[in-house]
Amino acid sequence: MADRSPLPTLSVVVPNYNHARYLEGALRAHVEQTRPPLEVIVVDDASTDESCSVVERAAARHPSVRLVRHARNLGVNAAMNRGLREARGDYVCFSAADDLVTPQFAARSLEVAAAYPAAGLCFSEPAETVGDGGVVQPLPLALSPHPCLLSPADLERHLKRAFFAFPGHAVLYRRDALLAVGGFVEELRWYADWFASCVLAFRHGAGYVPETLAVFRVRAGSYSDRGLRDAAVQRDLINRVLDLLDSEAYRDVAPSFRGSALLPELRFRVLLWLLASPQHRRHLTPRLVTRVFVRGTWWVLKPYMPQRVRPAVRRLAHRWARLGASGRGVGR
Repeated sequence: MADRSPLPTLSVVVPNYNHARYLEGALRAHVEQTRPPLEVIVVDDASTDESCSVVERAAARHPSVRLVRHARNLGVNAAMNRGLREARGDYVCFSAADDLVTPQFAARSLEVAAAYPAAGLCFSEPAETVGDGGVVQPLPLALSPHPCLLSPADLERHLKRAFFAFPGHAVLYRRDALLAVGGFVEELRWYADWFASCVLAFRHGAGYVPETLAVFRVRAGSYSDRGLRDAAVQRDLINRVLDLLDSEAYRDVAPSFRGSALLPELRFRVLLWLLASPQHRRHLTPRLVTRVFVRGTWWVLKPYMPQRVRPAVRRLAHRWARLGASGRGVGR
C-alpha cells in the first residue's frame, strides 16, 4: 500500500423511514468507532414511528449526531442525496439503520482511502445476515490478499471473470467525486447506489479492503425485494440504466459496462427485454448471454436451497470463476 497520509474525515449518512427499533444501536455503532466519524447525519424521511425521538436523544449525548427531517416521504434516494448535500466530510458512507458495522469500519476504510486519494470510492468485503437473529455470512470477493487500489482496468478484468456488485453497505464515497456525478440518480430507485458506485469506479478506480467491516441485513419484503418481484418495474429500470449509458454524460464509462457484461439484473428475462428493444440490443454481448445463463440458473435454483447453504454455493462459484487468476496480482 502507498505511503500513509493523515486520515481524511468521514460523514455517515443514515437514511431512515420507520426504523426506530434499529436506530439506537446503529448510531451507537458509528459514534463508538475506533476512529469516530466527523458527523452522523440521520435523514428521516417523514417517519411515523419514534425514530425522531430516538435520534434526538442520541444527539443530546453525542454532538456529532444530527437530525435532518423531511416534511413528507420522498424516498430513500432523496434522503441519501439530502445527506450528501449536508455532509462536510472528505468521504461519506450511507448506512441503513438496520445495517451492522464493526468498530474498525471507519478506521480501516479511511486508511485505504487516504493511501489512494484519487480513487472514487473505497469498499470492503460484503457480508449479510438474515433477519434480527441470523448468523453473519461473509461473502468474500477475494479480489486481492492485501489492501490495494483497483484501477478501472483492474476492475474491468475482474468483472469480466466473475460478476460482483459493490456492497453499498460497505462503501465509502469520495464526497467531491460523488457530488460531481450529481449524487444518486433517484429514478433508478434500488439501483441508484449500484450505478453511482460503478460509474465512480470506472472513472477513478476504487480502494479495496479485504476484510469484513460491515454487514447487510436481509429482510423479506424490503424495498428492493418487493421491486424485484415486479417484472414491469424491473424492465423499466434496466432500460433507464441503458438509456443513461447511451447519454453524453456517461458515454465515457459505457464501454466498461458493456465489456464487463454489467447489468443490475441477470435473470433470463433480461435477454428477452434486450431482444425486444432495438435501441438496447447492442448491449447483448456473448459474455452477457453466458453470464445470464449462469446467474439465471442460480435464481431458478435459489428458492430450493436451504438459506444456510446459499452463501457456500456462491463462494464456490465465485472461487471457480477465478481459478485462472489466482496467482496474478492486479492491485498496486
